[in-house]
Amino acid sequence: MRNLLHLLVVSVLIFGFVSCGEETSETSVRRQGNGTVLNRTLSVRPQKAFKMPMLQKEKLPPLNTQTWPMIATGQTKCYDNKTEVDCLNIPEGYGGQDGQTRYGTRSLSRKSSNEIVEDDVTQLLWTKKVQTDMTWYEAKVYCENLKLENKTWRLPTTAELRSIINYGKIAPALDKIFYDDANGSVLSDDAVDLKDKNNDWFWAAKYVHFDSDHDNKASSWIINFYDGFVEFTSRFNKYNVRCVTKNK
Repeated sequence: MRNLLHLLVVSVLIFGFVSCGEETSETSVRRQGNGTVLNRTLSVRPQKAFKMPMLQKEKLPPLNTQTWPMIATGQTKCYDNKTEVDCLNIPEGYGGQDGQTRYGTRSLSRKSSNEIVEDDVTQLLWTKKVQTDMTWYEAKVYCENLKLENKTWRLPTTAELRSIINYGKIAPALDKIFYDDANGSVLSDDAVDLKDKNNDWFWAAKYVHFDSDHDNKASSWIINFYDGFVEFTSRFNKYNVRCVTKNK
């Protein structure tokens, strides 16, 4: 009898152990109809989808890029790391220079009694006359109020200003048509004076953000026509201005 009792106790223990093992492997995690996830020691309700509010993207200015065919840089010389070299016999490792490939074209002409320079590639008209010592604000007002050939003039963008730089020249990096006389090879006193004025910084229309103050567009791009260098500065500094318009 005692042996039979021991056998019953052992059978009950074995049955209970097997049942627990089955629950652990098969029913320890089960999804209920109400969406609650059940675990042996943890009850977690799934998080509801939370939609973040859409942030208003800052409105950026139009891209300051060129929209015209390739313009020749004006560079006709080639160099290695020390000196000028023959563009037809460039040393290995120095190929592909502007002076060698000479991509693009340049096409400038005078109109309106030598007061305007027309660019046939960009279809832009430029004032030959240069105004000096102006803040950006004064330059903007000057161009917008300019009365010349019944056209609406404005400050040029950086890309537009760069389109007339001749990187094969210096002091100024500009084609002679922008300062020379209509006729004759010797520059008059007025032409020499205009050439000197072109050896300076010129205002562009596009503004520059300061990281510390995005609401205060207090600076703009400038380009030095002495050598074609691009920089930016406070709009309250005083530099030169050349106005531009579309040839419609």
